[in-house]
Amino acid sequence: MIRRHLIPLCAAVLSATLLMTACAGGSADDKPAHPVFGVPVEQQPRQALLATQAARTASFTQTLTFTSPSGDTVQKTSGRLDFPGGRAVGSIDWALAEGLPDEAQDVLLGVRLGEDRSPALTRVAVEPDTIRLRAGEAGYWLRYEGSFDAFGTGAAVDSLRGTESAFGGTLLEILSGAQKVKESPAAKKGGRTYLARLTAFNALRLFPKDLGSELTADIDPNGTETPVALTLSTDAKGRITGAEADFSALLDKKDSALDGVTGLRAVLKVSGFGKSAPVMPAASERTLDAKGAVTAIGEVKKGGCADLTTGTRTLDVVVSVPCAQPHEARVFAHARFDAAYPGNKKAKRMAGDACRDAYRSAPAAWTREGTEKGHFWYTWPGEARWGVGTDPVVTCYVETR
Repeated sequence: MIRRHLIPLCAAVLSATLLMTACAGGSADDKPAHPVFGVPVEQQPRQALLATQAARTASFTQTLTFTSPSGDTVQKTSGRLDFPGGRAVGSIDWALAEGLPDEAQDVLLGVRLGEDRSPALTRVAVEPDTIRLRAGEAGYWLRYEGSFDAFGTGAAVDSLRGTESAFGGTLLEILSGAQKVKESPAAKKGGRTYLARLTAFNALRLFPKDLGSELTADIDPNGTETPVALTLSTDAKGRITGAEADFSALLDKKDSALDGVTGLRAVLKVSGFGKSAPVMPAASERTLDAKGAVTAIGEVKKGGCADLTTGTRTLDVVVSVPCAQPHEARVFAHARFDAAYPGNKKAKRMAGDACRDAYRSAPAAWTREGTEKGHFWYTWPGEARWGVGTDPVVTCYVETR
């Protein structure tokens, strides 16, 4: 009979020094490879992002600067992230350059109702299935759940949600697409600095779709004709502490409303790794369901009131609110036209005439709320929406604050 007997490998007497060393578990001087710096350099930006996410929580601040002859227009975004929980709280604020053309403002901020309406500081709270917004002095949060596509607002709201972190629109979203990566030792604390490039296709993921489409015509996923320069900094653990990207090469689209913008740069700072989780809005804070509160201004009844900031970057969409609470606008009339589109200039003139007549006959209690006596605003459909669904509708309103 043949007997089988298993001898543990490390119990055997081995003549090869290499095998004996392997059995003993290795030399005490051997150290595991660094999870970020120990991989090929072209993979290190992606590994740095994973190391940042592994910290579980972090704070961020990002400035996005549009340079023009009018001066700098700056979007500042800041907040706190919970990577594994898919949660974040933060704020978005714009500082507009004086004299920035209306067309450029509309592209950067989204088309707005009323005169010189730039969105006030907007607070954002993101959870896995919910995005909440609180604009300026509003006494409530707007809650968007799931995919909210009514009136074309879905893409704009969804852009507030990131894929690499809960809060969208930061450089964290595009760092893993870095190409042509070069590495040099950081000046202090054992970190690293990387110089790299991004394709236009990857770089555009930073922006809402409507803004991105206005920047450049080069959207080839593999295109490198308009590369974006990227600088990335990490700490000794490989976690991302800062990033800068120069998007100026994307400003190449002909006949763009951003023709006057000569530079575009983003600067991101990340800190506070592993500290407290973001504090979400309390359950006691007033919240409106966007699916019921956000509506086309043409659907607001005569005498009804609305706030004009929805976070959707979409013209003619407002938040319907009771007139007993603070509000930004009051509708005093609607007017209907024939289905044949008369051209934009005539449509605008017809709308203005209709609202002027309606203003004179509207209840004084409605019109005296206006911030300027005798001053009113109106909306009218463009050609694409003229005669679609129902007769074209003009809405007349006064701004109340």
